[in-house]
Amino acid sequence: MQHPYRLINARVGGDMAWRRPAWLTMNVWTVTSGIITLILTGLGIYLAVPASPRQTSMEYTITAPGEADRVGLCLPTVKGTGQVPKEGSLWLVVHGVTNRGYYLSRQVQSDTSGNGWVVGSLQVGNAATPGGQQYELILWRLDPPVTDVVKHVISEEGLPVFDGPPPGVTTVAHTTVARSADKRTC
Repeated sequence: MQHPYRLINARVGGDMAWRRPAWLTMNVWTVTSGIITLILTGLGIYLAVPASPRQTSMEYTITAPGEADRVGLCLPTVKGTGQVPKEGSLWLVVHGVTNRGYYLSRQVQSDTSGNGWVVGSLQVGNAATPGGQQYELILWRLDPPVTDVVKHVISEEGLPVFDGPPPGVTTVAHTTVARSADKRTC
């Protein structure tokens, strides 16, 4: 019976030398590439699975008003799809395209069907806003700590204005509307 590592009679300084068989080199390559493939596959699965059930992604849309709709000073309702989260909150934000401030306008509530959300009347711009001025209606999802801070600020100072989404806030839906000449208040 011959041993898998056979002693090759070779002249290397007069000593006999060991030679690695070709099948061993091939197996090292196969095993290494297999391990790398498993690691990359596991990493892909790890990144695709949410860290916790609370972090599952939800689809949100603003269904009314639609993109590029013309609206008056008073927008009677804003509607959309997506579930209101059990933790944290959803807020509708109004932002003039040429303005700097993001105005936290209304907290989103579930609609009567439970399959979407609705916001009551809100003001888009002010009475001096010219017709054609564009406004973004943005839906922000606030993490629980940010929700607590916003509730505190509202009770102390009124609705806050931001320069952009703060940490802990995610933009989940967006539409742009244009103001009409209608200046009737809510």
